[in-house]
Amino acid sequence: MRALRPGDPGKVGSFEVTHFIGEGGQGGVYLGVGAGGERVAIKMLHARFADDWQAVRRFEREAEAARRVAEFCTARVLEVGALDGRPYIVSEYVEGPSLQQQVSAQGPITGSALIRLAVTTATALAAIHRAGVMHRDFKPSNVLLGSDGARVIDFGIARALDLSQSLTTSVVGTPAYMAPEQFHGNPLPASDVFAWAGTMVYAATGRAAFGVGTLPAVMHRILALEPDLSGVPESLLPVLRSALAKDPFARPTAEQLLQALITAPPPMAAPGQDAGRAASRPAPPPTASTRQAPAATTARGPLSRVRRRAILTSAGAVATALVVGVMAWLWPRQPDPPLTQPTGGTPSVQPTGRNAALTTVLNPSGKKGGVVRLATSLTPDSTDPGSMYSNEMRSLVRLYGRALTMYRPAPGEAGMQLVPDLATKLGETTDGGRTWTYRLREGVRFDDGSPITAKDVRHAILRSAGAVLPYGSAHFDRLLRRPASSAIETPDDHTIVFHLNRQFATFDQVAALPETIPVPEGTDAGADYRTRVVSSGPYKFAGASDTALTLVRNPYWNPDLDPNRTALPDRFEVSFSRDQREIDAQLASGAVDVSPAVSPDVSPQLAPRTDVAVTTALHYLAINPQVRPFTNQKCRQAVVDVLDRVRARDAFGSGEVATTLLSPVITSRQPQGLDRRGDVDAAKKDLADCGQGVGFATGYIYWDMPGEEALAKAVQATLAKVGITVTLEKRSIADFYRKYGGSPTYLKEKGIGLISRVWEPDRPDAWSSLSALVDSRQITEKGSSINVSVRLPAIDKVVDQATRELDPARRAADWDLVESEALKAGLLVPLFWDTRPLLRGKDVTNLHVSPVYGGYELLTMGVNRP
Repeated sequence: MRALRPGDPGKVGSFEVTHFIGEGGQGGVYLGVGAGGERVAIKMLHARFADDWQAVRRFEREAEAARRVAEFCTARVLEVGALDGRPYIVSEYVEGPSLQQQVSAQGPITGSALIRLAVTTATALAAIHRAGVMHRDFKPSNVLLGSDGARVIDFGIARALDLSQSLTTSVVGTPAYMAPEQFHGNPLPASDVFAWAGTMVYAATGRAAFGVGTLPAVMHRILALEPDLSGVPESLLPVLRSALAKDPFARPTAEQLLQALITAPPPMAAPGQDAGRAASRPAPPPTASTRQAPAATTARGPLSRVRRRAILTSAGAVATALVVGVMAWLWPRQPDPPLTQPTGGTPSVQPTGRNAALTTVLNPSGKKGGVVRLATSLTPDSTDPGSMYSNEMRSLVRLYGRALTMYRPAPGEAGMQLVPDLATKLGETTDGGRTWTYRLREGVRFDDGSPITAKDVRHAILRSAGAVLPYGSAHFDRLLRRPASSAIETPDDHTIVFHLNRQFATFDQVAALPETIPVPEGTDAGADYRTRVVSSGPYKFAGASDTALTLVRNPYWNPDLDPNRTALPDRFEVSFSRDQREIDAQLASGAVDVSPAVSPDVSPQLAPRTDVAVTTALHYLAINPQVRPFTNQKCRQAVVDVLDRVRARDAFGSGEVATTLLSPVITSRQPQGLDRRGDVDAAKKDLADCGQGVGFATGYIYWDMPGEEALAKAVQATLAKVGITVTLEKRSIADFYRKYGGSPTYLKEKGIGLISRVWEPDRPDAWSSLSALVDSRQITEKGSSINVSVRLPAIDKVVDQATRELDPARRAADWDLVESEALKAGLLVPLFWDTRPLLRGKDVTNLHVSPVYGGYELLTMGVNRP
């Protein structure tokens, strides 16, 4: 601890700063004092976390969620905010060493002290999860040993950091204590349990359960090897083994940990040590079959798209800018057994051909009744319409919630059409797109019979833009005039008016987000609303938990006032967080009717029942014009011309070859000049034209995930055909965008000319798809998660023009120009689109793929059995 120096803050929020405590990877920590004399710890995050106000806003929401955690065993969060753009979090000051410091100085914790530590920290973790929060960085240095017992700290920061950085699948955590799924960008509440167990191993033995060393070495041990539990007391071994299971769904919850610890016997005491009091017979460790659902709902399941939330970053730039589709392509590579056609019986829905449901409604029927069983490996972000971001949940929510507008539930191009939903027609603007007015349908009611009014829609939007809900998009945060409360007017019960801070021609797409699903203020339970959502759609909640959702008919839904939903089934039974292999088998047998995705290794017998949906997630290369010889357009064009996109896709393992920047979901136009297989002769001519006839050398950077290395080597081999020598550089997920692949300074200094990228827009339209890819104003020196290569002011002007253009034809022409100019400049090289494999249920009627959500359409689906 030292005295303050020039540049240190004198006051943060309502607290006076008195001393500087220290600095870590996240930021500086100060000692402060409140008006009543209480001492507090103030963590000021590094300036890199304040690159745009969207990230700061999202940080504040996440940290606010931490304030709901019970005070027992945790350092209470007192205040959150931002000072000069730098986010900060104020918590209770705990005087005492960290567990890391204590064990390093005094050796392992033993006897009853170890049991007390385990119980106290498990209690803290259970409280954190009970509040709907995940820690994500549980480790010895985040456990403080105060005079009144152990306290867990920083539980309000890890998730907030995840969202403040440029990644959706950002890996936040300390490698030695991270669970396997965290390295895959798929953290779960069970990941905290894994980290807790690793921390307890360290407390008991003085060493990490998986050793120390380089990140690849530690990562390999965690993913493939068993933990070293030698030296751990026998009484703790069953609990720790269970908590360190590779499969997150085989681990106990924090609540089950606590129960097991309370009923476990104390460790054997060494001579002279306090053995503590005897306890009752130990309970068996929880198993996968008894494991309850995690309390926090922040992660995605293996085959769900980890969608890039463009909106969290500013203008589409980075909200969680990383990528998308990571788990969708990662997990299918696991050695799952192929599906087999069940024997006996005849499927009630006969096979109609591979990909038939992409453009056709299969097995049409008007039959009402029956139960649709939906299963997913997804752990839902939330069932609250104002706090969701995944495509799967945005598709599901339309069964029980109606937004102002929506996409027509139809296959093919018709499914891309925006239509009014709760509104009587699409929005109207009279001032070029700054003000938008919607008129609500009269007579529409909630599931309790009360009328839906414009004030209910207004409240829904404001609650999602506030500090209560941790997820959802930030479109309204970014577009509404400040303050948001005065930017939304409700002149009468059926009229709502939005005042934007700029002209925005495609606000109807924003109005289709679930944030506009009405919420009656009197029933708004904040973060707990997710368990008792008030329905405005044809179905209502009959039971909701983190692992299941049951929807039954809403008696107040009027089909005459809802032209888009058929509501054929009587009931939807949804199960979350399921093992994907089990889901696959049940889809094949008919025990499950629908799932957002399946493993791609479908047996030949089932192939006629499959559909492969192309998504909007684009894998591409950015070519760096700040590195020679890519300063010359012809040298860039040589890469564009020679690249074999089919080979790149095949090396990666899946996908649809891309010759455009706009997904075929959005447009069927295919620009000329991009060869699927590459053109060696054209590339050699390009090299001669740019004075590099014998070739040149450059660097290629990619992030450390399966598929990326094979893709990099395929690109390397292809470019070698024309003398371009490529040196490959692999970087960790956690730092890729912030330090390396997203840092223009680093890329220039290291001579890296090729950057591997993946981008999935927030919405299936040209603005979401292109603006973040090509707008030079999105480039920042640290954390540019999307655009690092396109710096063309002329394109920026057309982007602005297209953003304002109200005429659809002229707007489409503007976006065509944006795309063609970016491709002509040779700064972006599309490779392939992510695809999503689907398997049709045996008994489902009216089945087709939604081009918007990439799965089977739920709104018009029926079932031909009870």
